[in-house]
Amino acid sequence: MIDIFWIKLSTNIFSNRKILILLKEKDGDLYFRVWIQLLTIAGQCNYKGKLVIGDNIPITISELARIIGKSDRKVEKILERLIQLEMITCIDNVYAIKNWDKYQSADKLEQIREQNRVRQSKFREKKKVESNVNVTLGNA
Repeated sequence: MIDIFWIKLSTNIFSNRKILILLKEKDGDLYFRVWIQLLTIAGQCNYKGKLVIGDNIPITISELARIIGKSDRKVEKILERLIQLEMITCIDNVYAIKNWDKYQSADKLEQIREQNRVRQSKFREKKKVESNVNVTLGNA
């Protein structure tokens, strides 16, 4: 997987009904911050929105709590609320951002990856051809 250094956020994020509901919760700002942190973690994991460590090892609530800097209990409560609002899913103990591919334009990212593969292949082929050319130096 290639490294991703950005995630997409909509400029109308604060008009989103689910975000408005989150912000009205007690500690709503914290809920929103955790949501953004989950998005960035999913981007760093670069595994189709799943929150994993390495090769498909799920991030636990305790690990998320350490990353976020809150108690296990608080993080679990926030995750439960995000699941209720259908912003995240939890299947087989793997948390994932719901609709990650749709909102992060994963299809465009795959198109960029393919363009990079083709470009790299052409570059390597060109280098191979150039290295096979024998240049005769003129002795004047």
